[in-house]
Amino acid sequence: MHMTSTPQLPPSLTAIFDRFAHGYSSAGTRFTDFPGRWLAFEAAELRSGVERALLDIEPPRDGILEAKDRFDADAMQAAGAGVEVIIVSLYLAQQSMVVRGAGTAAAAEPASAHPMLSISVSSSEQSLGVSGYVELDGQGVPVRVGQLLPLFSLSKDIA
Repeated sequence: MHMTSTPQLPPSLTAIFDRFAHGYSSAGTRFTDFPGRWLAFEAAELRSGVERALLDIEPPRDGILEAKDRFDADAMQAAGAGVEVIIVSLYLAQQSMVVRGAGTAAAAEPASAHPMLSISVSSSEQSLGVSGYVELDGQGVPVRVGQLLPLFSLSKDIA
C-alpha cells in the first residue's frame, strides 16, 4: 500500500506542541548546552491548562532507549491505571536532522549552521503523536517555530 498524503495530526497533541513551542520561544529564553527534558503529564490536566508534571527528568547521555522505556513505564505507574499520559520530549538537535515535508524548500543557510530545539508530544492512548522544532540563532535564542510532522509510535501492548 502506498501512502500519498500526510496523516491527520491529532489536534489535541498539536495544541500541546504549540503551547510548549511558543512557551519555550518567549523573550529572554536562550538554549546553550541545554541537556534536554523528558516530561510526563496527566492528559486531562494538561489539556485543561494545568502543567503539573508527573515526572520531569534530564535524559541520560547513554542508554537512551532503555532509559526512555523506563521513563514511559514510570510515568504510566505515576498516573495510575486507566489514565492517559502525555509525554513531552525536548532536546537540542542539528537542523540537518529535520525531515522536510514534500515541497518544502531547504533554508538558504547551511542546515548545520545552528541547533534547534526539537519538541515531541505523544500520548499513551494514541499511536500518532507530533514532532516539530523551534529554530535557534547562533546564540541559542529562539527565532521561529518550524514545521510540525507526525510521530509514529508502536503500542507497548503489541506482542
